[in-house]
Amino acid sequence: VGVKLLGWWRKPKSLAYEAAGSGRRLQAWWPSTESLNAQLFHSGDVLRARSRDMARKSPYAANAIEAIVANAVGSGIKPQSKITDAGLRQRVQELWLAWTDEADADDRTDFYGQQALLCRAMVEGGECLVRFRPRRPEDGLAVPLQLQLLEAEHLDTQANRPLPNGNVIKGGIELNRLGQREAYHLFREHPGESGSSRETVRVPASEILHVFKPLRPGQL
Repeated sequence: VGVKLLGWWRKPKSLAYEAAGSGRRLQAWWPSTESLNAQLFHSGDVLRARSRDMARKSPYAANAIEAIVANAVGSGIKPQSKITDAGLRQRVQELWLAWTDEADADDRTDFYGQQALLCRAMVEGGECLVRFRPRRPEDGLAVPLQLQLLEAEHLDTQANRPLPNGNVIKGGIELNRLGQREAYHLFREHPGESGSSRETVRVPASEILHVFKPLRPGQL
């Protein structure tokens, strides 16, 4: 009887952390244990679409984005040359100013306008891609290089496969055996564009700037 009584009153083994329990308040809380990449590849498109929808329809969201862009970029982040040779510094500055007017591959704004557009795209869509577009000398540009801004949707996040050379594609990003970025697999056209072919092109990582705020180690 004593053993039975002892067993009857024995308390259940306590957990080291209450948040790991399964009591009444926690029984419906079963968070995912997937990596952040897996979660984003699965839900990223929906999250981004809802974020863009809020930016279109909610003045609070639109004003928040405007405030972040204004504080982060303002009228543009302008570099200043530290070359000691005054003549060379002047020539470099003049060349830089000429390039900023021609930097946009879409010919819609200047380099500083691109900064604001990139910041807005990152805040609203989570990330933004910048592609270096080398130009021919006969194009007549001050510097034979332009920048093309691409929305996050251009990245083929559904591309996940190993490659014969040992590389692997994860969420449209090609990684080598060391986990370094080798290339990006991008849609030639925005996949949401009417009549889009959804054809992809492999672009070397050296030609792409992938702008986003990493929140966890290993985030792609």
